[in-house]
Amino acid sequence: MAANNTFVSYDGGIQQLEGEETKVIIPAVLGTISGLGIGGNVLVLVILIYVFASQGASEAYVMLANLSVTDLLILSVCAPARAFTYYMRSWTLGLLACRTTEWIQHSCLAVKAFTLLATSQARHDFSTHPEDHSNFRQKNVVITLVIIWTVALVFPVPDIVFSRLKEEGNISLCVTELTSQSQDAMRVFSKMLPLGIYVLPIILSAVCHIRTIFLIKPSTNEEVFLSRQYENSLMYLSVIAVNTLMMLPEWASWVWMRHSSGESCRPSAGLLIFAQVCVYLSSVFFPAIVLTMHVPLRESLSNLCSLLACRGSKHRLKTEGNGNEMRTMVMKVLDERGCGTTIERHSDACCQTLPELEHFWSERRNTTVTEDSDPLPWERLNQSNVEL
Repeated sequence: MAANNTFVSYDGGIQQLEGEETKVIIPAVLGTISGLGIGGNVLVLVILIYVFASQGASEAYVMLANLSVTDLLILSVCAPARAFTYYMRSWTLGLLACRTTEWIQHSCLAVKAFTLLATSQARHDFSTHPEDHSNFRQKNVVITLVIIWTVALVFPVPDIVFSRLKEEGNISLCVTELTSQSQDAMRVFSKMLPLGIYVLPIILSAVCHIRTIFLIKPSTNEEVFLSRQYENSLMYLSVIAVNTLMMLPEWASWVWMRHSSGESCRPSAGLLIFAQVCVYLSSVFFPAIVLTMHVPLRESLSNLCSLLACRGSKHRLKTEGNGNEMRTMVMKVLDERGCGTTIERHSDACCQTLPELEHFWSERRNTTVTEDSDPLPWERLNQSNVEL
């Protein structure tokens, strides 16, 4: 390394790790976390799409969808790149990926922080003046999302500037390497980035939700309204708290790495790996918290499951053959009576049988052989004589 250059950190995961176990364990852990997180966030998006189709869009649901999309980007782009780097122990993804891997992850983390802040402020305004937010303002939501993504993509641009490929022997390394002229600018950037996308958004978001819980009172004595506001505020506070705890090792090690005076004062490889795992765990915890604490989404999930189960049973009855043609005709009769047209509103209607049809089937099943048609009458006669 040249005398006027200063090595700061690896980008996209630590390279040149020792030990065969790290080559298998770390990619397996990251892959498991990615799979769980992608499944959970896809489920949240499916429920939100169902809510949009049945009830219409709202500002809070659009922000939740934005958070899920951001977590999907982190888990499907950033986590696999790091898992592959840990497995290869060198950088083989090219210069473009080297320059953008840290930038993409920091941009997604900034989007999450700014979205939570915008949602917190919107909920605070709604609790204060609910009459002013009766209609969904699509234009304002679109403008807010554009501003969030623009600022989040521009803020960590120095990650692109300072990342580069470094050849060491016969392998390539993706590192952040500073020259003596850029060290002062990097010191400012290393303070502004965590302050702007970690500390300030968390503090402001928490303050908004705490004010909503303890200070905001509804204008009328609606207990349901007040209870729902408390539940939603507690849910968002839980998301903010988990995001804060999971991001703390990442930003602490990131600042520590860039302000350490010597090689011996830098954080260990174990701490850096733990910090990266915590970043991806936060994207796994988000759908778990939302689906357990957000009552409307939990009810929508239950309704969606009931609807799918009803449609699955109806399709299974239609595809059965042989002795079940009559049941298929029953389902057709149910459709003609209007069940098929109201399945979106009453998912259980198609799964019920009409009383007269149920009586018809019970009589068909419970038929017994009469005495006049008994094929062996003498056996019954002999049995009667023996008893006598």
